[in-house]
Amino acid sequence: MIVVDACVAIKWFLPEDGSAQALDLFRNSEALIAPDIIRSEVAGAVTKRVRRGELTDAEARQILAMWLDALKEGVLQTVATLEDLREAGNLSLQLQHGLADCLYIALARRTGARLVTADERMVNKTSQVYAKVALLHRLPNVTEHTEAAARS
Repeated sequence: MIVVDACVAIKWFLPEDGSAQALDLFRNSEALIAPDIIRSEVAGAVTKRVRRGELTDAEARQILAMWLDALKEGVLQTVATLEDLREAGNLSLQLQHGLADCLYIALARRTGARLVTADERMVNKTSQVYAKVALLHRLPNVTEHTEAAARS
């Protein structure tokens, strides 16, 4: 089981640094889970791109529809935040880090899952309290490894 955060999930729909690794994680990994706040965090990231002029309304609507479809299809199991809220609050205070990120950390700790994020600052803070955290950009790209092995 792997906990992914919103900055990983958004890369499934928008081409940006780390998208290849995010898609490999999506396609080739064990079960993916996240706190239920990921639903609104990904949607919020999409609408923010429109406000910044990086996406059109039509593109955003299409991405939002794909995100909702993916959630309905169960590609990612979402977990209610209530069970992890106390721990996340404590972590937020201890690490001086945002509560939303700490919900991901708390879920990973409770389940013993690896946490994958594209946020280097979060990795640096999280490593103080949880060893099983990985930066998306440092994960091997499965597609590249497969192609390299085929050429050998």
